[in-house]
Amino acid sequence: MNMPSTQEGGPSAGPPTTHHLLEDLLAQTWVRKFLGWITANNGTSQCLFERLAENYNNPARRRWSRWKWRLPELAIDLALKRAKLDKQAMTEKLFHHQPTVRALALTGRSIARYGLSAPQRYVAPLMVVWNFTQACNLRCKHCYQNATARPAADELTLEEKLRLVDQMGAAGVPFLAIAGGEPMVSKDLWPVLERARERRIHLSLATNGILLTPEAVARLIQVGVKYVEVSIDSLDPAEHDRFRGQSGAWSRSIQGIRNCVAAGMRTGLATCFTRQTVEMVDEVIEFAIQLGCRTFSHFNFIPVGRGKDMIDADLTPSQRERLLKKLVFYLQEGRINVISTAPQFVRACVQYAPQDGIFATGHAGTGQGGKTMVLARYIGGCGAGRCYCAIEPNGDITPCVYMPSMKVGNVREASFEETWRNAVFDLLSDRTDRGGHCAVCGYGAYCGGCRARAYAYAGDLRASDPGCHYNRRLWDDPLLSKLASQRTRENWG
Repeated sequence: MNMPSTQEGGPSAGPPTTHHLLEDLLAQTWVRKFLGWITANNGTSQCLFERLAENYNNPARRRWSRWKWRLPELAIDLALKRAKLDKQAMTEKLFHHQPTVRALALTGRSIARYGLSAPQRYVAPLMVVWNFTQACNLRCKHCYQNATARPAADELTLEEKLRLVDQMGAAGVPFLAIAGGEPMVSKDLWPVLERARERRIHLSLATNGILLTPEAVARLIQVGVKYVEVSIDSLDPAEHDRFRGQSGAWSRSIQGIRNCVAAGMRTGLATCFTRQTVEMVDEVIEFAIQLGCRTFSHFNFIPVGRGKDMIDADLTPSQRERLLKKLVFYLQEGRINVISTAPQFVRACVQYAPQDGIFATGHAGTGQGGKTMVLARYIGGCGAGRCYCAIEPNGDITPCVYMPSMKVGNVREASFEETWRNAVFDLLSDRTDRGGHCAVCGYGAYCGGCRARAYAYAGDLRASDPGCHYNRRLWDDPLLSKLASQRTRENWG
């Protein structure tokens, strides 16, 4: 695979010009009006587009329903034929794949309201990460949540949690990731998962894996969880256990992964590399492949929570760039899917992958070919407050799990959809309002820099991300780490 070199710390010329005819079409006023009509959300049921997708090429329809949807189906058949796309494949991968349909419906509503923009602003998040509880059965050194042994006193009640799920469903949120603390220690987890399945929300679970017994995995599958991700910090069990604060944690977590794989659950292994462990990336990914994991997830180090106490372990810009190249290489190989919370991963794919290769489209999405590169320009890079947000155990809504103190609202005070509309998220959706190299970077639409890292290090959402190799001069500022380690966090006002 060809991996062109870049001058570390120098200017970024930007990606090759890519364009798709669909971009011209979506920019038309009449198309925006049509999208607004077909994706209109009444807050209680499926929009017209979702109903159309559900009924397309569906042999289970009753006779009257077949006639009702016959004309739209013929129109879709003609469009697929002209585009030389296979009807059955598109039925399985698009029209009958519920998360994709919901994501497209939300995208249509967003274009109708905001127009087509790179990056795209959304009327509701494509993905929500819910830190379900403050309680955890481990004490990880790098915990962004600063989790504790017991739940916090102000956590949402079960009734409040169920109401929140209803609100996310009504807003059209396609993807919900449950995290913690450790979500599996909470008795409220199971009824919440049941309600999310009823609301047609795609579910994933981030866990330390210790409680993933065969019985628990079977129950997760039953209630609709589609993906489970387990964090492993080292291939050395003793080192992992020291990092996690509990003897035997490594073996129990690995057994949890094996239980998921054996049950047919789509499983991922996640790692947050430090300055001391980053050279082990090959061994870690190969181990994930050997376990049968379908996904390797790289967590970008952010000095928040207990992570502030180990800020010196953060990767240097050159280390992070070498890591990104490795991740791009494994993604192209196709033996395992690779995702990353580092927004620079999308930019790295554009730089280092072949034109017909596989590209990241965001923190959790990938696809192949030039069309995916075009898509990445609209949904790629940092999604905080733009197409993604986080919910704290007490109902606080923040732009990102790595910005736990930046409260923009609380679900006890206003509805989820109302809270999504705020000045902080307006700022985060506008990548022209940035400082340093992030303001002029040619890859701005694909990346935008990690806003959580900018805030953690500089105390400014607009600042440059000091982890990027284009900001090497910023990283070399001797005051940077000192400021970050001394700064105390208050709510963003």
